[in-house]
Amino acid sequence: MDLEVLINAAVGGDPDAANQLLIEHHGRMQAIVLKYAATWLRLHYPVEDMVQEAQVAVFRGLDTFELRDPVVPHFEAWLTLLTRRTVALFVLRARKSLQRLESDIDDEAGRSPSSVQRQVERYERLSKAVASLSDPDRETVFLHYFRKMTLSEIADELGQTRSAVNARLMRARPKLKEWLGSTSMNLSTS
Repeated sequence: MDLEVLINAAVGGDPDAANQLLIEHHGRMQAIVLKYAATWLRLHYPVEDMVQEAQVAVFRGLDTFELRDPVVPHFEAWLTLLTRRTVALFVLRARKSLQRLESDIDDEAGRSPSSVQRQVERYERLSKAVASLSDPDRETVFLHYFRKMTLSEIADELGQTRSAVNARLMRARPKLKEWLGSTSMNLSTS
């Protein structure tokens, strides 16, 4: 089907056309995510998760998309914008999660360039530390600190007991502290 016809049908409410449109633009959206999502972000969120969330944004926004000539370039510019915005939302999410994980690091009263640089370096160290964990431990840390799930919620999600989830967190914390060095990380189960 011609791309312009597909766009018109999707905007007109045809769910099959919308699905086909997203399938045809998956590679483009993935390339955008890879271009704009920094390596540290991709350590926390898989590229495919960001692409899928961008696809949801596009799908939900189809009814508000304004058809203009030329239709295809206008649509692709809109799709690019929504995909970039999705990456930006993931950046904000990751930063909040990293701040939660390092919540007890003393923050200086002033925000000098050097304190900002130290914070960026802490984020990078923290990202690498989490990435250094085994897959099961990394998943547990990710769900607890980044998705803000309780131990019981994680246990349900992973099909494990609460004590097994707690054991994974207890195993991961010393590894993270060792990897991070002497920083005073608050890695409690709060």
